[in-house]
Amino acid sequence: MRTTEHTEQYIPRIARLLGFENEPKWLTIRFATAISLALEEQININEKIDFTNGKVYSLDVLTGKGKLDLTGDQADYNGLMALIVANKHQKQLTTEKEFEKALEYHCERGFNVLTSSLRDNSDIFGWMGQEFMN
Repeated sequence: MRTTEHTEQYIPRIARLLGFENEPKWLTIRFATAISLALEEQININEKIDFTNGKVYSLDVLTGKGKLDLTGDQADYNGLMALIVANKHQKQLTTEKEFEKALEYHCERGFNVLTSSLRDNSDIFGWMGQEFMN
């Protein structure tokens, strides 16, 4: 899965606001993707996004594909995430590439929402309450 330069630039700021500054980057990326998936508005996955100067993350990093946690329990959320994305888009995902593309677009939208809505002194829990409880 690819990210854009914009996303990479804002990962540290958003991570700090979320209290994830000492956590791996994928945690912040997962959070932004989840924010996008929680929004009612659909995304246009045919829209052009410039991934130049971004980074590439494998699904084992972002969704835990094939992974176990430190205690040996299942930490693979790949199937669950694919199901959530397919449900959100109301279509069956037939390839991993199609799944990754949808994740890319949701990640980008999530970071766009977070960077445009949050300020350095924002209360993330207050913001989430306003955004998702109304």
